[in-house]
Amino acid sequence: MTVDTDRLSIARRRQTTLALMIATAMQAFDATIANVALPQLERGFGGGIGLGSWVMTSYLCASAVTAILTGWLRRHLGARRVFTGAVGLFVAASLLCALATTFDSLIVFRLIQGAAAGIILPLAQAIILDIYPKPEHGRMLAIWGAAIMAGPMLGPVLGGVITDMASWRWIFGINAPLGAIALFGLAGVPSGRRLRSGDPVDCWGIILLVIATGSLQLVLQRSIGRIWPPSPETLGELTVEIGAGGLIALRCWRSRFSLFRFDVFRDLNFALAALYNFLVGAMLFATIVFIPALAEGPFAWNATESGLVIAPRGIGTMAMMVAIRQIINRVDQRALLAIGLLITAGALALMARVPPHDGQLWLAMTSAAQGVGVGLLFTPLSTIAYSTLGAELRTDAAGVYNLVRQLGCATGVAAMTAVLQARIQIRLADLSAEGMIVASSAGPSSIVSFGAYTDCFQLLAIATLAMAPGVALFRTVRANRRETAVPTPQSSVVPDPQSNVGDSD
Repeated sequence: MTVDTDRLSIARRRQTTLALMIATAMQAFDATIANVALPQLERGFGGGIGLGSWVMTSYLCASAVTAILTGWLRRHLGARRVFTGAVGLFVAASLLCALATTFDSLIVFRLIQGAAAGIILPLAQAIILDIYPKPEHGRMLAIWGAAIMAGPMLGPVLGGVITDMASWRWIFGINAPLGAIALFGLAGVPSGRRLRSGDPVDCWGIILLVIATGSLQLVLQRSIGRIWPPSPETLGELTVEIGAGGLIALRCWRSRFSLFRFDVFRDLNFALAALYNFLVGAMLFATIVFIPALAEGPFAWNATESGLVIAPRGIGTMAMMVAIRQIINRVDQRALLAIGLLITAGALALMARVPPHDGQLWLAMTSAAQGVGVGLLFTPLSTIAYSTLGAELRTDAAGVYNLVRQLGCATGVAAMTAVLQARIQIRLADLSAEGMIVASSAGPSSIVSFGAYTDCFQLLAIATLAMAPGVALFRTVRANRRETAVPTPQSSVVPDPQSNVGDSD
């Protein structure tokens, strides 16, 4: 049963929506602001690009674990209690990241920060879907998505300025005032009956999920610089990952896995949208990490210049997501997805052709073009994903949806970093074979790195283009149909009478 939206006052609904958007923007803001500071952070701790990859993938993998637990946590603790706790934990972990003195402690604090972030995004999305009637979902998802894009728009610029003027440590402190504002506004989240509190905690499910996700991160990290043949450690971790995943599947088959409902995958739209969410996340986040690395590496720009180059991506995405809310219910969403993929692929192909000198304007324009393409992907993909799902499955679906996105982001960063390292080695070997001196001259080394980055952008363009034909598999549903009339594969599932946004706090 969902919230009776007619009983919510306009002022209270707006207050709740604003708080949810601020918290969501804060979570999205942290990813891009950290990307710009990675080169300085790597130098500060005496590491290379592998260290930066650890900083990002630890955050993403922790987010993936807790994202999938969101539905279970909400059913047991209530929406307001879980959401406010996640926001508070995120702010506390951010301040600890700013005070970290060693690389190991920074990774631990990033894990905690990521764990809190994993709850914020799917629960905010589920609450918005519950407090607005279904005909409003497409419009509100577009507005909510625009709040997410405020991070990519403002994060790089502000992160670059803070990094250049002070230190990378100060970029985490900005979460404190944003978190305080969000917590104040969350008083508008409706409270109601207590949810199921007698169900036992699925400890084995949590342990298996942590093992599977942690092993995946280790496999991805060890693959950096050594794709083939894999090391014995990588093979061992891959075996553990497969084994843990197999046990989770077995528990699901025996109906003993209660962290989320696998019923969501019976819906064709949601299953396809989850796959595309994984692929889009991998493509997008790898690009967001690589552009600052290219700017502050081979191009030798400072962090502020790097932030100014990547900021147009957020502007393009935010503008498109605001504009698309006007047409989301009037056009075939599959057409929007196809156009978005084509624009994104074209932008990546142009990035691969960035001139080796004075490429600021080129990268800024291609970043903006990619932002426009991505803006055409997020809202239609989210709308289709939930269009044929029953209301009782939304929170679980939101957790799974964000799980695959976070895993896609982590996989994209680690996999493309491995490809980057491999391309550097291949280009170094080619230069050595041609008799050019590489080790003793900074010039050829910069040329090698520059060429490796452009190779990666070209590969991402090809992969994005290959995704376009698959959008024809989605089934569209009229937005103005009544929610009870939408045919869903879960129609036989008994709704959870306590899975509404009016959870006890």
